[in-house]
Amino acid sequence: MKKLYTIVKHKALFSFLLAGLFANTASAQVCGNVQEDFDATGGSTAGFIGNFTHSQSGGDGYLAKDRVIASAIYSITSPTFRLASATDFVGYGFDLDGSERVARVEVAIMYISTLNNEMVTIFLNQFVPSYNTAVTPAVANVCRVVSTSELPGFPAGGQYRLRFELTPNTGNGQVGQYISFDNFRTNGTLSQAALPVNFVGFSARKTVGGTELTWKVGGEENVNRYEVERSTDGRSFTTIGTVLSGKLDTYSFVDPTAASTVYYRVKNVDNDGKFKYSSVARITNGKLEIVLKAFPQPVMNNLTVQHPVIKRNGLIVVSTADGRIVKSIRPSVGSMQTNVDMTLFQKGMYMVRFDDGEGGAETMKIVKQ
Repeated sequence: MKKLYTIVKHKALFSFLLAGLFANTASAQVCGNVQEDFDATGGSTAGFIGNFTHSQSGGDGYLAKDRVIASAIYSITSPTFRLASATDFVGYGFDLDGSERVARVEVAIMYISTLNNEMVTIFLNQFVPSYNTAVTPAVANVCRVVSTSELPGFPAGGQYRLRFELTPNTGNGQVGQYISFDNFRTNGTLSQAALPVNFVGFSARKTVGGTELTWKVGGEENVNRYEVERSTDGRSFTTIGTVLSGKLDTYSFVDPTAASTVYYRVKNVDNDGKFKYSSVARITNGKLEIVLKAFPQPVMNNLTVQHPVIKRNGLIVVSTADGRIVKSIRPSVGSMQTNVDMTLFQKGMYMVRFDDGEGGAETMKIVKQ
């Protein structure tokens, strides 16, 4: 689904996109002012997490990823920002620099949706950054917007985080082959209250040493630790290990125990004691499946379907007990959960079928109150 918009009623935005200019005044009107230039952060990443580290050249600071490899993906997740109540679009921008150019940028936004009071991750856009070759090294100035009307359940004055995944065009892992990220812009303001961590990926695979679990998170703020839990029946879970927060976006843990069928999930625990669970992964005879879940059960209005990460054309189909299809939804690429509005459905039992777009499908029963 297209998520980049020209909002005509914002005259400055329309003029900017129409002319294709990147003047500082236009960028401020569309993307917001520079929220972080990384110049005076004391060597820290200023709350941005991912694969990048802080670098300093004289008085100029920036985030950099060295030893990049062409076609690899490197991520940056912003701290939490808050949009003004009267603002109906989220603007974002940044500058790309370095010895290697970025071939592709993928953008996602994370926020707590009013539809289900859950953290959601919405894929916004994928694009090729345009570099200014009149300067050396070439620099790409990114400035884009998304209308809040296209963000399901985005609250007025809501908090959000942005995740950028950058794919270099060149590089073979040598020292000095780097990409840089600088002058982050958005039209929100830095929020003192951080959004909770969001699980954006969870996988498990058999290795020589046991089962390796890997989970990817977005926006790790106020997180104390991750507790790895295991079950043999998918209902009763036991903690088998703990991984302390390291301000990373990817973590892993190896379970040396062997079993024909075993279930895993990860519990993130914040410094204030609040917690949240990842999806449940099931391994049967070495084959991995993400367990399909839907909640609340029974449902009155909005059903949240938790499913494997969507890589291509996934599909959720809701049908009545006698097989009549009443709703079809295409989950967003990169998402792990999808909201289904069942407000107008009649009471009774329904079947929810999830198709991952890669040949895998699973069906479950739900009850509408």
